[in-house]
This record gives sequence, structure tokens and C-alpha cells, in this order.
Amino acid sequence: MSKMLEKISVSEKQYENIAKGIAWGVGVGTLIGLIIGNVALWFAIGGVLGIISSLIYSFFNKHTNKNS
Repeated sequence: MSKMLEKISVSEKQYENIAKGIAWGVGVGTLIGLIIGNVALWFAIGGVLGIISSLIYSFFNKHTNKNS
């Protein structure tokens, strides 16, 4: 049971990466929305892509640090 909790636990650095990913994604999405139109749609798309990219980044960092 503790191994499962260890796998799904998130460190302070991962929280920071997720927050930065959301902020960057929402910011870029808003700018794209201002240029193209439909700001709300691009705001949401940017937020989702920010979360996904930061989780992928955290996943790769977690596994490369275990191998080193």
C-alpha cells in the first residue's frame, strides 16, 4: 500500500511545475485567443495543455533522477 502512495504522491517541486505550466498555458492561450478570437476557448485549451505538459515534464524528471 505504501508503494502505491509513493507512486502517486506529488512533491513540492512538482506542484511548482504544475502551477507554472498552468500559468504559462493560460497566458499563451489568452494571447492566442486575443489574436484569433474566442478567448475563453483558447484560455481553456492553454490551461489543459499546460497541465498535460507539466505532468509529462515531471514524469520524465522523476524517472531520469531514479536512473542517475
